[in-house]
Amino acid sequence: MLRTLVNLNPTNEFRAMEEVFESLFGGSNKTNPNLLNLPVDITEHEGALFIRAAVPGVEPENLNISVEKNVLTIRGESSQSSNGENEKVYRREVSYGEFARSIRLPEGLDLDKVDADFKNGMVTIKLPRVPEEKPKTIKINVRSTETQPILTPSENE
Repeated sequence: MLRTLVNLNPTNEFRAMEEVFESLFGGSNKTNPNLLNLPVDITEHEGALFIRAAVPGVEPENLNISVEKNVLTIRGESSQSSNGENEKVYRREVSYGEFARSIRLPEGLDLDKVDADFKNGMVTIKLPRVPEEKPKTIKINVRSTETQPILTPSENE
């Protein structure tokens, strides 16, 4: 019996999956690696799409949220506060600088009614869905031929 060894590289599989998710939900910052990554949650309920992004340390007036060609973009910058030149830093894990995140939006959203809410370092963007048109039912009256004779065009002339 002949057995074939297959060389599997899980890293390549994860990269392929990441590319699929990036194409569906917006790309990362590969074009500008100096930009910080912005974590988001995307949910849908009550007839709207909700995008929630963590923007700690950023004031609402320093956020730039826009939609262009069905792509939502969140931009901003978090700045590092310094206590002075004599400051001793023992650990620095918080990232500071510019951040941006673009997310491709699905069809069927009412982009004229987009709303954003900022609370406790989180921005929540609500994108309502366009209401589905319900089929219109037209009532047609039915006449009885027994009560009113139907005249044909030749009888009218």
